[in-house]
Amino acid sequence: MPLLTLTTDYGLRDPYVAMLRGRLLSRFPHWRTEDISHNISKYDLVEAVYVLKTAFPFFPPGTVHLLDTGYRSKNQENPWPSYIVVRYQGHWFALPDQGLLPLLVDRDEPPLVQRYPLTVSRPNAGFALLDWLDGPLGMLIQALGQDPSRTKAPEPWQEPVSDTTGMWLDKVYERDGVLYGRVLYADSYGNLHTNLDQATVEAFVSDRPFEVLLRSRQPHENRSDRIQGYYHAVEGQRLTLLYNAIGYLEIALNTNHAESLLGLRVQDQVMIERS
Repeated sequence: MPLLTLTTDYGLRDPYVAMLRGRLLSRFPHWRTEDISHNISKYDLVEAVYVLKTAFPFFPPGTVHLLDTGYRSKNQENPWPSYIVVRYQGHWFALPDQGLLPLLVDRDEPPLVQRYPLTVSRPNAGFALLDWLDGPLGMLIQALGQDPSRTKAPEPWQEPVSDTTGMWLDKVYERDGVLYGRVLYADSYGNLHTNLDQATVEAFVSDRPFEVLLRSRQPHENRSDRIQGYYHAVEGQRLTLLYNAIGYLEIALNTNHAESLLGLRVQDQVMIERS
């Protein structure tokens, strides 16, 4: 059974998730739909893509991932939401055309992007994703249901093109013997996820002594000279550093809320210094 996932900022209080899932079930009854998250912070594009980036590798190849967050158009002539289609690592992604792709993919190997050139009718006032599912995105889903091996969306979707524009995150960089990264996401446990991946950190450290430095408001919990293998590797409510499920450095407090107690926030800097 082909698979769709949903990542949105709709929340669960309102009927929007039910409306979306109902439309998918009505239009594509042979597709299974799974939720990644509907609790993305409102309009937070970086958070939405980070959550999707973390989750999608655990789904089988061929999965179609739909992402939708509150749309903020910069085009006054055409304020209506539009979506791009991308095939990446064997998965399909439908994203709002707001420069999100660089947040999702490897910067050194950006995939090709497809856009829809025609006007999409808007019978579902205020719910553009439903319009697109009735139109261009529905066309793609139907085509994949008939031929899962296809590698591009059907016409009249445009041919795939390279597109390197968008919201590139600050890249991890080294300066004067210090490796600099940033906090990208705070999960519901208060754990902070960074853009420092394990391969980059290990290549920088290279078996030498090091310290991870944080701008914490807790002076006794603002540095660590080791990266643990799991959350409970330290005693008490102490600072723990570990690599998360997709290999990025995570900052946690054993059995406590690192975000609130350490005072760290998304986009705060994280530094690794060799001794």
